[in-house]
Amino acid sequence: MNDFNTFIDDLPLWSAPFGLRLLDCLKIRRNVNVLDIGCGEGFPIIEIAARFGKTGKFFGLDPLRKPLKRMELKRKLYQLPTIQAVQAYAEFLPFRTSYFDLIVSNNGINNVTNLKQTLKECRRTIKPSGQMVIAVNSEQTMKEFYVLFQMVLGEITNQTKGKIVSQIRSKRRSEKEWCTLLKEYGFGVKTVLNDQFTMSFSDGTALMEHYLIRQFFLPGWKSLVEVRKRPAVFQRIETELNQLALKKGKVSLTIPYVVLDCQAE
Repeated sequence: MNDFNTFIDDLPLWSAPFGLRLLDCLKIRRNVNVLDIGCGEGFPIIEIAARFGKTGKFFGLDPLRKPLKRMELKRKLYQLPTIQAVQAYAEFLPFRTSYFDLIVSNNGINNVTNLKQTLKECRRTIKPSGQMVIAVNSEQTMKEFYVLFQMVLGEITNQTKGKIVSQIRSKRRSEKEWCTLLKEYGFGVKTVLNDQFTMSFSDGTALMEHYLIRQFFLPGWKSLVEVRKRPAVFQRIETELNQLALKKGKVSLTIPYVVLDCQAE
């Protein structure tokens, strides 16, 4: 196995649908400064740098050092010296005012601690009329699961849907909310692309044991249930999903998302 094969898994499953649509929205130019907020291990900033060529400067920003180190290895392997890894928080961008021609975020900007401060920093660091393209999953993400989750919580714990709604709203906003926020912080939304994809599983057990669910969703779901009742709640959910799979042949989760193509005003 050569070095290239080590990184051939360059596009993570969860990032792919959002990111591919985001790439379609970019204005391809030379001599530009580009920032990717929440770049993780390098997608899409590595692909952007490769497509835009060697005349620009490209910055992948993430608060975590470990994924940035992997991005650095990819950068060297792909011979893309114009990419720089930056460990920082989006709320405090370490760049001068009016520096970027393009800012992108592939399902990253919706996970920051302070969205308003982040948008303020984006507007500060982007040039007048600069392009910003963000892809975010909507508040209807995995609605099929959350409806069931809410039902089971009500039956086993007498818990209202308030905690679930609060968790969803803390990470996911509607298209209208995004457009309002962007306008408030100096960005005009030029184009809105709505799309969705579906993740299907043979049954509830396969869904609950999927690595994506285990690593990125289950911890948040568990945090909404008191510790002593978690086994009963999640066993019941798995059972209900298994019964649904027997009827329909599979269990499916829908992930709707929006890509917002903006211009600094």
